[in-house]
Amino acid sequence: GILRQGAILDWSESKVTASSIGGWIIVIAVGSLAVWTGQVTAADTDSDRKAVEAVCGRCHTTELFLKERRSWARWNEVFADMVERGADGTDDQLDGVSRFFLENMTLVNVNHSPAEELRGVLGIGADVAEAIIARRAHQLFTNLAQLREIKGIDPNILEQRKGRIL
Repeated sequence: GILRQGAILDWSESKVTASSIGGWIIVIAVGSLAVWTGQVTAADTDSDRKAVEAVCGRCHTTELFLKERRSWARWNEVFADMVERGADGTDDQLDGVSRFFLENMTLVNVNHSPAEELRGVLGIGADVAEAIIARRAHQLFTNLAQLREIKGIDPNILEQRKGRIL
C-alpha cells in the first residue's frame, strides 16, 4: 500500500489521483532522505538506476526522460501521471526511483526550494539544509561560490550537480 497523510491506499485500486501519488512520492523522498548520510556509493546509484529501469522501463525506454531536468513538483506530476497509466513497483523500487530522480534529475533553487529538495539534490544533511535556508533568509545566493561557503557542502557534489542548481 501507499502511506499518505496517515491513510493507506492500495496499489490495486483502479485509480490513484495525482494528489495522492504526489503526496506519496514526497513521503517516500522525505523518508529516504531522513536516513541518508549524504554519501552515495556506486552500488547505491546502480541499485536506484535499476529501480528506475524496472518501474519506468516497463512501458518505455528510460532514454525517453533521462536527460530531462525538472523541478521536484513537476516530477511528482509526471509520477502521478505514470501511476494513473499503470506504473507500480515494490516499496524499495519506488524509494529508489524517488532517490534517483532527486539526486540525478531534479532542479533545485537554493533561494526558494524546501529543505527536503535541497538535501536530495545537494547531497546534504538536515543541518546543512537549514544553514542554507537561514543564510538565504537574510541574503540570497547569487553564485555557487557563496553556496560553497556553507559548512558541510561537498564541493565535488556541487560541481557534479551545478547544472541543476538555480
